[in-house]
Amino acid sequence: MVTLNQFFLDGQPDLAAHIKTALAEQHLDVKGGSGGMLAWRMMPKAIAGQLSSLLNIGFGDILIGAWNKSYALRQQLQKSAKAPEKDFFLELVEHTIKSTHDPYIALLKDGREIGRLPFSISLELVLQGAVLRIRDGAVREVQMGQIKGKGAVKLAGATLIEKQLSTVNVPGTFEVGAEPISLRLSA
Repeated sequence: MVTLNQFFLDGQPDLAAHIKTALAEQHLDVKGGSGGMLAWRMMPKAIAGQLSSLLNIGFGDILIGAWNKSYALRQQLQKSAKAPEKDFFLELVEHTIKSTHDPYIALLKDGREIGRLPFSISLELVLQGAVLRIRDGAVREVQMGQIKGKGAVKLAGATLIEKQLSTVNVPGTFEVGAEPISLRLSA
């Protein structure tokens, strides 16, 4: 499944220049005085390199997180749990999933954190025609229909990347994997 890394970074030119500009324009609250700010400004390439690990979040995880809050899905999961070895199908109407993430990169000196570089990641997906196959109280497969979306990655409030995804048909069905989506008892 596609990750935020692939969505945001594929086809992107070198981000170091954008990061350098963002750092120069933003007034970051860095503990430890101006030395921390100077350190950030000296390593835009290293920061750009860390961005891919910050964006290593799967679209599947985002979808699962949103769907796990769905009342209709929880009902179907409960029905399925009571009817072992029987398949249930849940067709999802067009729906929007919004996801935000606030990762950061920590600046360490002598093993102690002296500053943080805050990032903000926002994503909005619109899905149409997804069908979930539910069996034994868990979602086992997902058949996607169409998906479109948009998102942004910001560094301390300065936009580094903005992406728009036109409507795309997603063919086929994918298995959820070793750990299927199941009803969270806390939901």
